Amino acid sequence: MRGVIDASVMLASLLEDEPDHASARKLLRRFVDTADKLELISISLLPYELASALWQAVRRGRAAAKDIATLLEQFERFGLPLFSVPPASVISVAERLQCASAHDAAYLALAEREKAPLVTADRRLHNALRDKFRWIASVDEFLNRARRENLSEADG
Repeated sequence: MRGVIDASVMLASLLEDEPDHASARKLLRRFVDTADKLELISISLLPYELASALWQAVRRGRAAAKDIATLLEQFERFGLPLFSVPPASVISVAERLQCASAHDAAYLALAEREKAPLVTADRRLHNALRDKFRWIASVDEFLNRARRENLSEADG
């Protein structure tokens, strides 16, 4: 099973005070376990969005600046494949779905291109798009879908 993850999922996996921390960690552990047949990808902008979100966490007192390098190393160890999305596709998706940001639209454009769900821990994004964009899933929704798919493969 394949999914596109956004920066909110990676941030949730790295910061323990994030609401979806446990689910995001579980998702990334399953990705690392290649026997699980779970493939995660993202956009090439992800490392920069993650660095920005981690810096905001430092500024808000949720993380220590001295820990940022370690957290970014954890991200890099996952070896997540990153893909470019043409800016014209991003703007097309942003306009069609009335996205608040081009960053969100880039993740959505990749999900649409790959015919894979966009997995997000951003509840506001998920709630805004769940009726407009069939390729969006919360972390728990995606994990449940992957579990059901693995069970049906085991039965077949």
